[in-house]
Amino acid sequence: MNIKQFETNLENVKKLTPQVFKETMKLSVPFFVLHKKIYEKGENLISKEFNINQSELDVLSALYYMGDNFMLSPTKLYEVMLFSSGGMTKLLKKLESRNFIRRVENNIDKRSKLVQITDLGIEITTNALKDIVSFEDEYFSKLNPKEQDTFQKLLYKMLKAD
Repeated sequence: MNIKQFETNLENVKKLTPQVFKETMKLSVPFFVLHKKIYEKGENLISKEFNINQSELDVLSALYYMGDNFMLSPTKLYEVMLFSSGGMTKLLKKLESRNFIRRVENNIDKRSKLVQITDLGIEITTNALKDIVSFEDEYFSKLNPKEQDTFQKLLYKMLKAD
């Protein structure tokens, strides 16, 4: 959708449902459209290059960056990832079948196993993240460094608001 179509759609919302329209929609709707574009392009990039999806990369990244010894309990992964336990179980089985993660005995709680990223998982994670960051860097290069700084400050301000 080009910008003219976008503005026309917002004007239609304003005209047809004035009780729904708010001026902040001029910010929130393009923000969500931008997020969707970046997410989908990133998803396509890692899918083609590494045959993984964003959820799988998120789990691998959590293990790599947040895990003690590159390990987390499934419960901690649920908390960090906001997945349902059923969804997480399916995702972990898929990652384990591809040798990106392994299950490790939990010395503290013998009833459960920890999840640990493998060397192959680390390699996939770092390469996929490198490509994603390069793509995002290219995407945000449409803003000059001062604009990028302002955008970051505004986002952080919004995030601190709650």
